[in-house]
Amino acid sequence: MFTNSCEPTLPKPVYNSNTKHIDTTTLINNTSSSTINSPIQVSTTSTIMTDLNSTTKDNNAMTSKGHETTIDIKQRVPVKSVRVERDYSLGDGITRFQTEYPVELTGKITPEEFSHTITGINKIMDYADRLSWRIVLENILEIVTIYVSPMILSTHHQRTVRRLLTFIEAENSSVYYPHSLSISDPVKAAFLFIEINFYE
Repeated sequence: MFTNSCEPTLPKPVYNSNTKHIDTTTLINNTSSSTINSPIQVSTTSTIMTDLNSTTKDNNAMTSKGHETTIDIKQRVPVKSVRVERDYSLGDGITRFQTEYPVELTGKITPEEFSHTITGINKIMDYADRLSWRIVLENILEIVTIYVSPMILSTHHQRTVRRLLTFIEAENSSVYYPHSLSISDPVKAAFLFIEINFYE
């Protein structure tokens, strides 16, 4: 008596008598309502991708800025160098460097600061060249052990070189680095000269 109008009805396929193919127009019209959410999904996806791209760009900018601030003066290439030659006035066996102020340093550091640096290096090298019973015993021990002992026990010369490098690093940090300068390691030049490097 009563018809159940609430029951879903499947669309009947419409056949064309001539070609016997299914006419999909009815199916497309019936299912068109299921595609309402598609534009919303596309919009949401594009919004998320835009946010991700902007976040990535911000992170890259922050990373680039961080790299710029962490560049050390030691990694820069000097534009020029000034050599402080070795002083042979006291003989070839004594390691000392000239204390004459280079004119290239004018406007960078004062003559007093330069003299303090070179005088300190010369004092350390005087300490390295001094002779004592302990140094004699260390030399004998090196010969007896076929120079194996320096690998286990530090020698007077090794301790002095470490002291020299510590002094140079302290001078660079306090005096030379702030003025875009640096003192090179004289050990690399076999104590023949000291280079003062200039940076932009």
